[in-house]
Amino acid sequence: MGKIQNNARRTVNPMLRPGVVLAAYVLCAASASAQQLTLEIKDYATLPITGSAEKFNDNVASLLARINYLRDEPGGGKRFFVNDLNGPLYILDKETKKVTTYLNFNGREGHGGLFHKFRFENGQANGFVNFLFDPDYAHNGKFYTIHLEDPSLPGSIMPDNTNFPGLKLDGYTTTPAIVTPPSHRSEGVIIEWTDTNISNSTFEGTAREVLRLQLNTYSHPLGEITFNPAARPGDPDWRVMYVGCGDSRTGEEHDPILRLGPQRLDLLIGKIWRIIPDPNEHTSSSTISDNGRYRIPNDNPFVKLEGARKEIWAYGLRNPNRLTWYVDPADHNKVTLIAHVVGLQTWETVDIIHKGANYGYSLREGNELLKPDNHTGPLPADDHIPMQISDTKTNGMVLPTYPVIQYGHVPGGGDAMSSGYVYQGKALPVLRGKYIFADITTGNIWYTDFKDMLAADDGDPKTMAPLHPVKIRWDTHDGSKELYGSMAPITAVAYHARGGKAETLPGRARISGGRSDIHFLIDNAGELYIMSKSDGVIRAVVAATLN
Repeated sequence: MGKIQNNARRTVNPMLRPGVVLAAYVLCAASASAQQLTLEIKDYATLPITGSAEKFNDNVASLLARINYLRDEPGGGKRFFVNDLNGPLYILDKETKKVTTYLNFNGREGHGGLFHKFRFENGQANGFVNFLFDPDYAHNGKFYTIHLEDPSLPGSIMPDNTNFPGLKLDGYTTTPAIVTPPSHRSEGVIIEWTDTNISNSTFEGTAREVLRLQLNTYSHPLGEITFNPAARPGDPDWRVMYVGCGDSRTGEEHDPILRLGPQRLDLLIGKIWRIIPDPNEHTSSSTISDNGRYRIPNDNPFVKLEGARKEIWAYGLRNPNRLTWYVDPADHNKVTLIAHVVGLQTWETVDIIHKGANYGYSLREGNELLKPDNHTGPLPADDHIPMQISDTKTNGMVLPTYPVIQYGHVPGGGDAMSSGYVYQGKALPVLRGKYIFADITTGNIWYTDFKDMLAADDGDPKTMAPLHPVKIRWDTHDGSKELYGSMAPITAVAYHARGGKAETLPGRARISGGRSDIHFLIDNAGELYIMSKSDGVIRAVVAATLN
């Protein structure tokens, strides 16, 4: 995976304390003479309610529909697939907006799904977390999913296909869980599915468990999977999966051993992995995993380091909950992997991911020192940190790699980094070269120029790309077009229209009060959508102006 080279002028901001981060936005925008970007959005589809309109102070149950990903059907089809953390995987017809349940992972009492040990009611990212089509899906029908299980729950660990008889379970076996000491409360499971009739509206085919990982808590789980979109058959990265795994909240623990979780190279939590999920792929340039269900590329950075997990690509991350890519249109060999990392108490960050890099957590947060009391302070004069192999073993010292974007837990900032994309579509030319991203809870949206992100990736912790707030114009059903400073009031209207009982927005959040709970997604053409869990609505970005 190549790194884009860019010689754009670097914009260097002073190291900012959270209390003055809003002033930083103003200074950055003024210094860059930034134009005001306004996105016009229009309601696209409304998904079924799987939460509770009656509850309003629960981060899980009070969200009307915990829709988490929207993915375009490969091959230019007329369908989207959408998952809900509470269990369903839907097919959404682009023309009729009809919703069909393709699979349901929730096999708990009365839900009729596949997995009896399905864990979904604790933790914002628990449940049916993710799904991803294989790059060769049009030919092999394969896709991958992540879901969470609680080993203490009753019932079989095997899938139950009673209500999904198209799933053939002959030969299906589970795998030994990869151990994460000292104890665990849940397990993240990656499954490969092979659909033998990809044009149908319900699943028909087989499944194969790829791996399961022990997680210390219900927070910051195994969550993201992605393929390099520039890779083609015969390329070293073809059908090679990048996996984002949270630290299971270990990095904020006061126990000094637990706190090392994101730094320890003998653990998979708090890392980005690089694996080959199909053991029949790249057989001459990889080794088989311990469980025999996937392969590990020989050029991963720690394959020769004794005691380290060979799957690891990058480490020292709290919760890399979204991974997105930029492919240089002039040279498809130049690609950039971008991680959106949910912070602890002070900073939300965006990182450009490099092979073998250490992003500092739980010894750093943003571009500051993270102290044992979880507050931040100035970096030490000597910024090196140990390369931590295990709880007791180290291998020299390394310099942390710092974010290219950060914002604080302050009014006008937010609580939790959402997702973002460098726009590469065609419908909105004013967005070309701009990185658009958001905060989950407040619904605030910002943009920066991608060239400034690359310039900030210079090894200097003080260098950050300047952020510019985005306004949103909502094209409502009655024809009016109201202008807003964030997504929160828009999602609040729809939440209440669907019967939500919270006074403003449901759930808990330190800065926003309630949770708009938004994410950006893109279709196969690179066009933008915004989905919200609070109201269960998907909205399309239909226009953009810059003035």
